[in-house]
Amino acid sequence: MQGLKPIYWFILAGCFLLTFLFLIPHVTAPRFEDSNERPTAYLLYASAGSMSQLLNTNQIDAFIIWEPVVANAELAKIGKRVAVPSDLPPQGKWTDAASCVLVLRDDVTEQNPEVSALLSALTTAGINRTRENPELAKKITADWVFGKNPILTPKGSLYPIAVENRSFDNMVFTAYAEPPESGIVNHVRDEKMDSRYGPIGRTSLKVSMRGDQILSGSAVPQITKNIPTLNIGYIPSSDNFAPLYVMVEDYQYFCDRYGFCLVPDDKDASRPVHCTLLVQGVPAAHINLVPGQSGGGIMTTIGQKSLEGAYVGSVPAELQIALGNPSSIIQSINTGGSGLVVDDDDPCKDWNSFVRWVKNRSDANNPVIIATVQSSIQEDMIRDALAYENISVKLYGTDFETTYS
Repeated sequence: MQGLKPIYWFILAGCFLLTFLFLIPHVTAPRFEDSNERPTAYLLYASAGSMSQLLNTNQIDAFIIWEPVVANAELAKIGKRVAVPSDLPPQGKWTDAASCVLVLRDDVTEQNPEVSALLSALTTAGINRTRENPELAKKITADWVFGKNPILTPKGSLYPIAVENRSFDNMVFTAYAEPPESGIVNHVRDEKMDSRYGPIGRTSLKVSMRGDQILSGSAVPQITKNIPTLNIGYIPSSDNFAPLYVMVEDYQYFCDRYGFCLVPDDKDASRPVHCTLLVQGVPAAHINLVPGQSGGGIMTTIGQKSLEGAYVGSVPAELQIALGNPSSIIQSINTGGSGLVVDDDDPCKDWNSFVRWVKNRSDANNPVIIATVQSSIQEDMIRDALAYENISVKLYGTDFETTYS
């Protein structure tokens, strides 16, 4: 070493410096610091009714959607459920979060406070009835969602009640769950800096508290001679609204027990539309139940004042309120009620193995395609969970990473 010429010392020093500079980023930088190096999954927006068919024909690799689509796909042998909300990271975020809620327009609650409170009271009563008599609730829900005939599937037929037995195991009905902290909504809120969004702006405790008083008998509803008509939206393909179906179909129970009830004008209809809200046999409001396809569409219709309220997903409700929709969340209906489904032959059985599968497919340049409904709580769940696992999400058909964080 003593005999080395200065030029060689210079070369050795340069090599040492290059080696040092090369190693430092590999030691200190987090894995997948560059988004282009992160594992990737694709998100495809689709309707709830199309997802089983898309999976069955290998056009997608997975879907996350509400019940009973999940239970139906399982029992029809189209796919297997590998995760429910309580399984998804961040741990505990979705376990007790309100999945669906009752929403009313603000001018409705201001102009018709007692009718609004009665609707809240009946919703809570419907939740209680569903919990007290789940077998009755399953039968009513099966008839409302599927009808009385067997369900035809690509792999045979199913009895609706069998689907409901599986579906109800994945739902908890409660009037007192909090809406989730939504990544989609926070993104919109941060962009708009809209101070209306928040615990006060998105919820109306006054209505639900009055409803609780009426339900407990500590307050007597004060109805007027002015009988309003309220158009209330909902998604008839979802089991998450079972308390609504029970409230309408088992109306006599509520009339007898509480003295107020929602009575269908056509008692023989399989899905009643026109109903009358009665208090001690006296009409207090006409309620029209208006079916819709997605929470986002229903909330937009409320903003256009074509609907006075809705039973709808919590995230679409929060999102529209953040965008300025003059409505408020009155109360929750349930938690859970969603599932992540993959093909029966896919090499995963739970969330952790699903993540490994997604990463392996990404490494092989064949990213997993996951279908969901746009701006739904299911989209929020899967985006949050994949981001937690450091997996990039791109919209199907694009090369651009999408994020709400």
